[in-house]
Amino acid sequence: MKQTQCVRTATWVVCKDRLSTTGGWLPHVMRYVDDYLTGSLSNEAFTAACEAGVSEHTLEYIFRKTAPIWKDAVYEVVRGGHMHVLRWMTGREDGRGPWKADFDNMLETAATHGHLDVVKWLFERGIDSHTLEETGKNSSGYIEKCWLYKFCTGDALNRAAGQGHLEVVKWIYGARTDTCNMDCSPVNKAVANGHVAIAQWLHSVNDERCSAEAINDAAKNGHLEVLQWMDANHLFTCTTATMSQAAGKGHLEVVKWLHRVHPECYSHQAMGLAARNVHLEVAEWLYENMYRKCQDSAKSKSDVYVAMSWRLDAVKWVHEHFPRSYGWYEMDEAARNGQMDIITWVHENQKVGFGSFAPIYAARNGHLEVLKWLHTHHPDAFEPRLFKNTINPAAENGHLDVVRWLHENLPERGPTHAMYYAATEGHLETFLYLLEHRSDGFSSDVFHDARDIQVLCHFNSDDRGDRRSNQATSDQLKMLQTLFERRPAFVQDCLRNLTYIACSTGNIAILDWVNQFVIKLISTEHIRDAVGRGDVKMLKWFSENGFEITDPDLLEMAVEDGDLEVVHWLSGHGYAVDSLESVKIAAKNDIPTMRWLLEHGPPLDLSTATTLVLENRHIEIAWWVSEDARKDLVLEALRKNDREVVWWILAHTQFQDENTQRSIRDDIPRCSKDVQQWFEENMSEVEACRWCFSMTTKRQNGESGATGLPSSKRRRSDEKLV
Repeated sequence: MKQTQCVRTATWVVCKDRLSTTGGWLPHVMRYVDDYLTGSLSNEAFTAACEAGVSEHTLEYIFRKTAPIWKDAVYEVVRGGHMHVLRWMTGREDGRGPWKADFDNMLETAATHGHLDVVKWLFERGIDSHTLEETGKNSSGYIEKCWLYKFCTGDALNRAAGQGHLEVVKWIYGARTDTCNMDCSPVNKAVANGHVAIAQWLHSVNDERCSAEAINDAAKNGHLEVLQWMDANHLFTCTTATMSQAAGKGHLEVVKWLHRVHPECYSHQAMGLAARNVHLEVAEWLYENMYRKCQDSAKSKSDVYVAMSWRLDAVKWVHEHFPRSYGWYEMDEAARNGQMDIITWVHENQKVGFGSFAPIYAARNGHLEVLKWLHTHHPDAFEPRLFKNTINPAAENGHLDVVRWLHENLPERGPTHAMYYAATEGHLETFLYLLEHRSDGFSSDVFHDARDIQVLCHFNSDDRGDRRSNQATSDQLKMLQTLFERRPAFVQDCLRNLTYIACSTGNIAILDWVNQFVIKLISTEHIRDAVGRGDVKMLKWFSENGFEITDPDLLEMAVEDGDLEVVHWLSGHGYAVDSLESVKIAAKNDIPTMRWLLEHGPPLDLSTATTLVLENRHIEIAWWVSEDARKDLVLEALRKNDREVVWWILAHTQFQDENTQRSIRDDIPRCSKDVQQWFEENMSEVEACRWCFSMTTKRQNGESGATGLPSSKRRRSDEKLV
């Protein structure tokens, strides 16, 4: 969204400044400039616009330049409660808006965020999935109900209660059906999250009760008021986990209340959790008021175990109350977290050693001071066989100071993969240091994979030419030139492998840096790999840097992978969407891609429509076929007793051609009796297909004679007379 707004603002300023002398805005010029600057936008731009609830005009503008993923867009609109965007989406008359499935389970999202108006809007247009399951498939109106938005009012009620939306809870509670109660426990959600008003209301209307887990969650979240209300109304169930959860989160008032009202909730674990999480006031209170009075009941050391904390004041507290609580495992963890204050204090007061993983943990997380201290006080921790396990993770995480110190202070311990790990994560400075100071290089596997890349190593400005900016610093260039003079093959191979890894991971910053020395691709494998990964940014980089994207099957690849963004980009860069076969492929892999191909590709023929609608069940695709093709789809659906297709097409089509109407109307009597009966019961009230019954009604009136009754009813009347 920011990108779009900035570009449009720039266009507005330029046109206003430069064209004001003409006496007008020339809005068509502004549009052309705007289109040129923005090109196509990602679907994320459209989703962000929906999330922000922008105007319909802006939505329409962005919509024209994107390939939307409607499910994501609808979710953001519902989450934000933007009713005007919902109406814009569903009011489109071009068939390019969201489908029914895009709204399934969105009522739950609206309830989560407390948007009562959206909840009501979705409820009016939907049906509870449990209710639909209990509706007989042959019952009247079943097909029509299938095309309503599906939701679970039980889940929606739970979510609204958990988020504290009382008015939404009341409305859904009154509107819900009994079928959704199987998974419905809103009072649990209200209690766990401290929404006492909702818990009270639910208890008042239906004597709602909650689980022990919900009570534990309320204690963990510090909701004392809820706990007190439940206890006063005899709804409280206490376990040792209740106090442990409260103590672990530092809720002293809850702990004190539980001790006073339900002392049976206490366990030594509560004190341990409080100390571990540095809630020392809680830990001290429990120690003085509970532990010292009942420590004789501890069955083993594990009952009173106080876990290692990661703050010095907590460590001192543990040492004071539970001496010799720490061992090498805890010290290794301190090394992992770089806590020198803890390491030195425990070392001086408890004389605890370290395990062999301490240097690895410290190096991986870039804790150089810890490494130096370990090297001075515990040199035995630096086992020769673990050298590569120390420098490799340091390089992978880009800790150049650690890599340099390890290289300079530890003796050579054999080859490592440090350069590979630095390249994989895009740490250029670390890579260049290793290139200059070590001879490890890359493994033979990487050399083999990078064989179709060349880096020409044009380190002189005259060789690079004007088209590539000089991104390398003078120190980098000097180092590369010097090293290249001594070891040209090594430098060229390492830069080639760096390029290969950057292509494989989509690291454009590294590619820009290497490309100033001229990258040459011997094959299109890396372009194809970018398509396979769905990496549009890499495709743009290849295109902008003069690498030809011409493989004829790239669009087909993207369609098969269901990658809409790549399909969208390729279609604007020389790849025509001219085959309905792509639509069939996309229908099996990705619905948004299929939809976009339908909207931007060749007209949908009857054969493809039949496959997609009747076989693949993408019934809403019928919107994109001609009236004559819709007629054929209806006739085929009638022959196959496909009532869902018949209902949707007839309910959404205003058939104007009299011959088309006659063909459908004449075909209905040829169907089986149960289909005819279903048609009469379900379609007679559908406004769009009243014409289906006009001639039939006239014939029936002619047959009814003086009674004025339809023939079937007249026959039943005659039978009664007999």
